[in-house]
Amino acid sequence: MTDFSRGPRKDARTRELISTFRTSDSETERSQALETATRLHMPLARSLAHRYAGKGLDREDLEQVAFLALLKAIQRFDLSQTTEFGAYATPTITGELRRHFRDHGWLVRPPRGLQERRQLVTDARTRLEQTLGHEPDQNDLAEALGLTLEEVKEAQVASTNLRPASLDATTTEGGRPILDLVDARAEHQSDPGLDDDIVVRTAIKRLPPRDQEIVELRFGHDMTQAEIAEAMGLSAMQVSRLLRRILAELREHLESAELLSA
Repeated sequence: MTDFSRGPRKDARTRELISTFRTSDSETERSQALETATRLHMPLARSLAHRYAGKGLDREDLEQVAFLALLKAIQRFDLSQTTEFGAYATPTITGELRRHFRDHGWLVRPPRGLQERRQLVTDARTRLEQTLGHEPDQNDLAEALGLTLEEVKEAQVASTNLRPASLDATTTEGGRPILDLVDARAEHQSDPGLDDDIVVRTAIKRLPPRDQEIVELRFGHDMTQAEIAEAMGLSAMQVSRLLRRILAELREHLESAELLSA
């Protein structure tokens, strides 16, 4: 019996099922294809949901959110892209979980208008950080959003009423944060205006697509090696080796950047 539990075979099977779901004239065949594709990736969705359990929200509710997000990913997946479905679906699922956590995980629920303003400030911070080249202060945010300084401060305070949605998975399995890659060069940086974050992002963009996906899943979505393995159809050992190689390459690039800027 063919094993579709992981790897290229799983991805190929998933693509076949999605294609059938979209093109078959038989409603029964379409329904069966969708159900099978969903079941193939339910362990991944369940694993991602369980990372948010124990934070005040019901585990079963979180699983339902994850399963619905999985269905959304199946419906949106572009069969022409080379990204494996598991790696594509993970940001969709985690995004839905975080939205659910944001909407239902308040320790003290503020008025709806304040919730919306908090989100506006959060989005503006990300946008301004890219355009300004540095983290915006409260005055920058107020000017960009047409708010008073007190309104910005109130929105930022509201964020403290959220339950923590992220886990401490921002380090490598060896216990070393990825930002440690730039700490050493930051201590000896001759140009204080150089943004380390931009240097790291530039280094990541130089990586092959699969390596970029692994970095995104590991450090962008706080996934464990086992979860990455499930998403990309690899073994945990393969993911461990790949992460070691990727981090070594990033470190080499950053060290080169330090020499060039010296």
